[in-house]
Amino acid sequence: MKIFLALITSLFALTSTAVFADHHMPKGVDVKQLFNNEKGAASIVTLQPGATLPSVARPGARAGYFIQGSTVERIYEDGKVVKKVFKTGETAYFDQPEDQAPYALKNVGKGVFKVYVVNIK
Repeated sequence: MKIFLALITSLFALTSTAVFADHHMPKGVDVKQLFNNEKGAASIVTLQPGATLPSVARPGARAGYFIQGSTVERIYEDGKVVKKVFKTGETAYFDQPEDQAPYALKNVGKGVFKVYVVNIK
């Protein structure tokens, strides 16, 4: 079973969406898959303050709706760190090469970060 994430969104991305098989989620990370079919997949990703979503590639384009915004950092495999601020109620579309590259996503804000991510297949 595959779970597609986002952070963001960026993810973000999104915030971002990532593919996880049956991996154990780190403390403070919750991923709830809503659907996964031939046309797309959707998940709600929640990161508590200080929590980090592991680094994975995020294939294809995706869209995110930020249920609860926060400040997040994308931490790329080459060590590059990109800070992003997502506000509650905002939306974003992620289709650039840096959106699909493998990166970890860390919530560096003071509040919970929660995003609804739809991956387009």
